[in-house]
Amino acid sequence: MATAVAALLCSAPALRAEASQSGPVQSYDSYGSWFVACDNTLACVAKGFADSSHGTEIRIERDAGPAAKPVVTIRADHKFDRGGIAIDGKPVGLAAPVWEMTTDADETALASDDLTAIRALVLRLRDASTLRLGAEDDIPLDGFAAAMLRIDARQGRVGGVTALLRPGPLPAAKVPPPPPRPKIPYHPITARLAPGEDARLIAAVRAGQKAVLAKEDCEADVSMDPEAYPLDARQALVLIPCIMGAYQGSSLAFIAQRAGGSSRRLIAPTPYIGNGTDHSDARYFTDSTFDPKTGMLSDAAKGRGMADCGMSASWIWDGTAFQLTDMELQQSCGGIEPGDWPTLFRSVH
Repeated sequence: MATAVAALLCSAPALRAEASQSGPVQSYDSYGSWFVACDNTLACVAKGFADSSHGTEIRIERDAGPAAKPVVTIRADHKFDRGGIAIDGKPVGLAAPVWEMTTDADETALASDDLTAIRALVLRLRDASTLRLGAEDDIPLDGFAAAMLRIDARQGRVGGVTALLRPGPLPAAKVPPPPPRPKIPYHPITARLAPGEDARLIAAVRAGQKAVLAKEDCEADVSMDPEAYPLDARQALVLIPCIMGAYQGSSLAFIAQRAGGSSRRLIAPTPYIGNGTDHSDARYFTDSTFDPKTGMLSDAAKGRGMADCGMSASWIWDGTAFQLTDMELQQSCGGIEPGDWPTLFRSVH
């Protein structure tokens, strides 16, 4: 962890929002038991979990910009008492009203948006090993300090009065504003397929893309129906089922010429930076849907059946290509709510 923190300090000058000059702004980084996800507006979320079989998490989130407040939430899918929370065996003392506790039938949460209180907690957690809510609710803290510094570095807060981990004297006004959301308008599809054209397109793609289907080890008998949708008067989107898992199926997507001829495989963009190696674009489309009213292709791939990790994304056909319009990603399995994955990309329509 110390090496990761030192590397971040060297690569993140004070009060300069860190971003790739030629690549994406959004990032996903793992540090020990923690991860940090920042979207293309530099809104960041860090999470740490207890053992993935228990529904317990700490979540630190913050929007970009000088006025944005951090929010820390300690959550569990069962009741816990604030007096029982301990750091390496020592009571934490997260008292009301700064730390507000809520509870219902589904979860208990203890949260604050007070920067002074949050910074005091961060400073206690950075050199600790475990935060405990109960006998089986130990949340490991390896990587926590690097995760907090990553948020500060990405948002340009290091060395300033708004920083979580390494504050300094520089004023909040020096923190850069958030990047704007890109505008990616809906693209309603007015073209229609002729009777029987969908079956012809599907058969043509299957015949023309035999080598690709074989290379991807696509199963011959998948309990999913192939689909074809017009994109315009010349082209169509064709989805060919490839793999059926225990709880979801995946297809390969192709752009086919409606008048006949070759088709090309669709590899949809899912760009992000980070310290992991799995940055590949979408080659498979899992539980995919296409909405002609908006021109939007969507998929959602669960990492496991309880959907406490995975990736979802949507792309809009702009008349030439599919443009990424939103994306969520959580590689580490754990947490409270199924599908509660941090946003990596967002847009306006």
